[in-house]
Order: sequence, then structure tokens, then C-alpha cells
Amino acid sequence: MRARPPCGPSGPPTGLPEHHPFRLFDRPPWAHPGHHPWAHPGARGGPDWHPSRLAFFVRAKLHRRLFVAFASAILVTGLVTGLTSAMLSSRGPAWATERQRMVSFAGESFAAVWRDPAGLEALAQRTARTLDVDVVVRDKLSPWPRAWGPRGPIEAPVCAAGASLRAPVRLEAHQGAVGSVELCLSRHGRPLSGSRFLTVLGLALVVLWTMAGRVSRRLARPLEELVEVVESIGAGKLERRAQSTPERHGEVGYLALAVNEMAARIAAQMAAQRELLAAVSHEIRSPLARMRFQLETLRGASARDQDLDELDRELQSIDALVGDLLASSRIDFDALAPSEIDAVKLAIRALERAEVDASVLAPEGPEARVRVDATLATVAIANLLSNARKHGQRVVALRIATTDAQVVFRVDDDGAGFAEGEAARAFEPFWRADRARSEGRPGVGLGLALVRRIAEVHGGAAWAENRAEGRGARVSVSFPRVLP
Repeated sequence: MRARPPCGPSGPPTGLPEHHPFRLFDRPPWAHPGHHPWAHPGARGGPDWHPSRLAFFVRAKLHRRLFVAFASAILVTGLVTGLTSAMLSSRGPAWATERQRMVSFAGESFAAVWRDPAGLEALAQRTARTLDVDVVVRDKLSPWPRAWGPRGPIEAPVCAAGASLRAPVRLEAHQGAVGSVELCLSRHGRPLSGSRFLTVLGLALVVLWTMAGRVSRRLARPLEELVEVVESIGAGKLERRAQSTPERHGEVGYLALAVNEMAARIAAQMAAQRELLAAVSHEIRSPLARMRFQLETLRGASARDQDLDELDRELQSIDALVGDLLASSRIDFDALAPSEIDAVKLAIRALERAEVDASVLAPEGPEARVRVDATLATVAIANLLSNARKHGQRVVALRIATTDAQVVFRVDDDGAGFAEGEAARAFEPFWRADRARSEGRPGVGLGLALVRRIAEVHGGAAWAENRAEGRGARVSVSFPRVLP
């Protein structure tokens, strides 16, 4: 894993552009494990306080940022609600004017029937039913108040403070009020006072903030787990896997699946590389040992053509193995140089590389051109030829066929062909047929695997089968055709 550059004394790490994405993940110099989020010795406001500590503590975790966002939205909503309620409360000037008009209207209406008991009762009953309130009439000449509700006479209720309208009743022949009429507005519930409203609002904010904390933690937990898994993978722990699933966590679950698949592919590639290094080391050591033996033999006697030929074959084996490794590396590093080339010319290059006589070349159909990396395509076809010569006794033919979109190179040999199930496994890395192992044929099983990789990276394919017209096998590779 690439090491992070050191952080400067007052900000993100030095050596990176100002808007480089990695700068977002680097901690300031005081943000290290084991330190309290806002503790910084020697700063103002106390021995362990730093003005940027709290800001970093909030930004350090996604669930904290989500909580602050939710809490801020809830707080603003509560303030707007409180201000709106205050503007619409009874202390507003418009409502005070309407209240005074209602008081005057009630006083005048009841004054007109004050001395008429039947009319007074009818007016009180009609007012209670129409306004859905309790009407309480108090006469100074009577010690007991009378009250009416929407359904008829009731016992005089105790109206809550601020929840009633009291209108004095004045008659022309009397000085001062002779009684009063009170409309109880809180018959179906007591309205909230200012303190009670703030209490209820505060409790609602606390509940909402608690829920916001739980929701933000639930939303952020899969991402925090994914960050830990990615950091572990970057540190070399390729066995770590994220537990989030699309069914439970939606898009984060899909991202977790992608990370798990990436880790699995990396682990598989590293295992294949280790296996490749072990196999290549063994295969290179074997011809080197034989070459050393041949050299010791030549030191004690005059050189024979047979010994020299044996040394040449061993050198060719090592050269072919190294060539396959270099070709595979070019694919790994995406170092391709595609160009258009005639299919027959490409086949002739492969025949020369594999040292196979050009008489086996058998073009079928019209001339065609392919767009490939000429070096890699030559290696692929040459590997088919070498495989046929090594495992199929001899190369019978190299055929070139064309389709609407592909050019197919087929190599026929004269061997025993594939046993049942072997054709499907022929292109697996390091796989070798039991017959080849028992007969001690050289090779590590990389030739055909490299052929498939080269074909697929160009948009083609590779496959194997037994010849239908007789004994032997047919191994084919195809490359995209350049349309005229």
C-alpha cells in the first residue's frame, strides 16, 4: 500500500495538489489514535482545547456529519414553528382587535335581553350551540352563575386563564356593569401556554434529535465498515470481506459486493502469480540443470552435435518460457500496440517463430486483415503450432477462415486428440493432461492459457476440439476482422 505523505503543521499533507482527493482523508498533525478529539495542550480556553478540534471531530465520521445536518434542520424547523406560533398567538395586535370586537358584541347582545330571562336563556343557548362553547352568565344580584353548553344548561365551569372571553354587561339606567358574560373557549381542551408550548417543543426536539442520531448511525455504519474493509485490503489482508448486502443497504450493498469481488480477484491473481513463480522457477531450473550436465560432459570430451543440439533445445525452452511471461506482462500492463495486418502475413510470422514449415499454411476464403498487436498475435498462433508439434506429433495444417466479423486461425495436429473433458480445460493456467504428465513432456501449462488471454484482450476467442475428419486435435484462435 502506498504510504501517505507527511502532514504539514497547519493543514493537509505536503507534496499533493491543493484539490487532490487524498488530501480529504489525511488527518491534521494532532489527529492521531489515542488523542481526545478536542484536546490540544497549550491552546486558549483551557490547557486541553483547540478551536479546530470540534470541527475535525464532527467531520471525522460520516454519522456525525449526518447527525449535525439532521439536528440543524430540526432546530431550524422548531425555531420557525415557534416564531410562527408567537406571531399567531393572542398577543398579536390583529387578534387583540378582533378579541375586543367580540367582547363588545357579546356585551351589547346580552345587555339587550338582560332583564328577559327567557330571551337571555335563548341567546345563551344559541351562542353556545353556534360557537360550540360554554356560556357563563354572572349577575351581580345573584350569587350563583348560570351556564349553558351546546346541549343545554350545565354546571358553571371554571374557565382556564387566557382561554375565555369575558364581556361586561352594562345597562343605560345603571352605572357600571350589572354582570358579565363569559365564553369558555377551552371546553374541549386547554390551549398551551407559552411555557407549556416551549416544554412540548423541547421534548419533541429531543425525541427528533435522538431519532436523528440513530438514523445517521444506521446510514453511516455500512460505509464505515466498508472503509475499514478497504483499508484492510490495502494493508494486504485480502481475506477481509464487507458484510453489507443490496437487500439491506441498497447502493452501499452493491458497492460492498464490488469491493468483495475486487478483493477476490486480487487474491486469485496473487495466488496465480505465486503459483506461476513457483512453476517458472522449477521449469527454468530443470533445463539449466540439464545444460550444466551437458557442459560437464563437453569438458571431458570433444563436443558432439547431439550434445550441442540438446543444449540448443534447452535454451529454446527457456527462451519460449520467458517470452510467454513477457507477453503475459504486456497484457497485465495494457501495453498493447494494435495495428492492421494481413492474416496470411501474420500466419507466416507465427510459422517462422515456431520453426514450422510454411507448406502447412492453408488459407480458406478471401483475403482478410485483422487489427491486433502483431507481436502478441504472433505469439498466440505460434503457441498453437508449438503445442501441436509437442503433443500432437506434427502440425498437419494451419488454416485461415473468415467470417463476417472474425478471422479464425485453426491448427490441426496428428496426435491422439483430446480425451473426454480435456478440451474444456485445455486453456486453464497450469493444467496439463494426464498423458503429458505421465510421458514427461516439458511444459508448465501456460501456452494455451496465454493464447486465450491474448485472444480475449483483442475481442476474440480461443477453443479446442477433436478433428471430425480423422484422428488428432484442432485448436483455434480468432481475432476481429477489419471490414473493408
